[in-house]
Amino acid sequence: MGKRLSLCLMCVALALVLSGCWNYRSLDEMDLVVGIAIDFDKEADLFKISFEVADLMGGSKDDAVKGRLVESEGKTLFDAVRNAKKKEEDRLFFGNALLVSVNQEVAREMGLSGILEWFLRDAECRETMSVVLSQEDTAKSILESPKDSGGIMSSTIYDIVAEDKQATGATIHFDLYRLYDMINSPRNAALLPAIHKIKMEDQEIPELNGIAICKGDKLAGFLSAEEAKYALMVEDMLERGILPLSLGEMPTYDISLEIFENKTRKSYTYEQDRMVVDIKTITNVTLAENLNKMDPMDKEQVKLIEDAAQRLIQNSIQDMIVKVQREYNVDIFGFGEMIYRKDPMLWDRLMPTWEEQFPTVEVKVTSKVHIVNSAFIK
Repeated sequence: MGKRLSLCLMCVALALVLSGCWNYRSLDEMDLVVGIAIDFDKEADLFKISFEVADLMGGSKDDAVKGRLVESEGKTLFDAVRNAKKKEEDRLFFGNALLVSVNQEVAREMGLSGILEWFLRDAECRETMSVVLSQEDTAKSILESPKDSGGIMSSTIYDIVAEDKQATGATIHFDLYRLYDMINSPRNAALLPAIHKIKMEDQEIPELNGIAICKGDKLAGFLSAEEAKYALMVEDMLERGILPLSLGEMPTYDISLEIFENKTRKSYTYEQDRMVVDIKTITNVTLAENLNKMDPMDKEQVKLIEDAAQRLIQNSIQDMIVKVQREYNVDIFGFGEMIYRKDPMLWDRLMPTWEEQFPTVEVKVTSKVHIVNSAFIK
């Protein structure tokens, strides 16, 4: 009898603890936030936050889910988030948020650390959200959908950014937690996608526009979409991209090589107080366009194309690194981090004056290009 009573009590206790969800909320009780735009009103001294919310109630069942913007303001980010409830029937839910768009003036003057830290602290937000920098007057404008368009703009931008390294190599993508780690690492810098809007017919649509460079957590400048390709190459993150060449007498580029594999190795030597960084790239490409009508079966002509591509990569990487050293003085390539990992004692010596030494670091670039497929048409 005692065993049966104990068993019954155990079953009742388990039923109370394990059955159901203690804080269950259905979809019709939540506003699903997909994207967040962060601006700051200097005159009012208030954060102005725009939330793109999935409109689950609008349209017919055959229509795509659309986004709508909810705007709020507050003295802090969290204050602005909670103030949104004043105008919304349902509380904002951030578990599905994909994108954070930051105003460039906010990034330049206030920095990113506080913003990233709030999202990392919040229990609902994903650590894998994508953070982009708006080159428009406001971060909100990036999330504004063109007229008569369907879908959710934040989701569209997230997909464009995340998949770019497999297509054009026009920007770089790090998850939110990776950006925070980079800022707080010996690198003390961050790279994030830059986005602006372009006119297409009578509408404005968002477009990737290179890389935003942060010194510490504050915006220092930009790399163009073309320069971004070679920054990705240095970081060994480039998966796809196009190398346009001009080898003939045509007024335009006449050769297109498609990158489908790239490997980059970085090393350094330090002798007599002189730092030299060696960057070696090996790139496999296909001959995707041949307006110059060069013979892909002729080894000499193939070598001519490979040599031209090697010079292009070497010169482009060299020019891009010199620009970063002279204009921004930000070690975005992790040279200091590389030294720290391989020789912590040497880094302890260099770290106090690394900001003065970085612009003087000599960088040697060696590139090898192999055409492995000519897509030759018989």
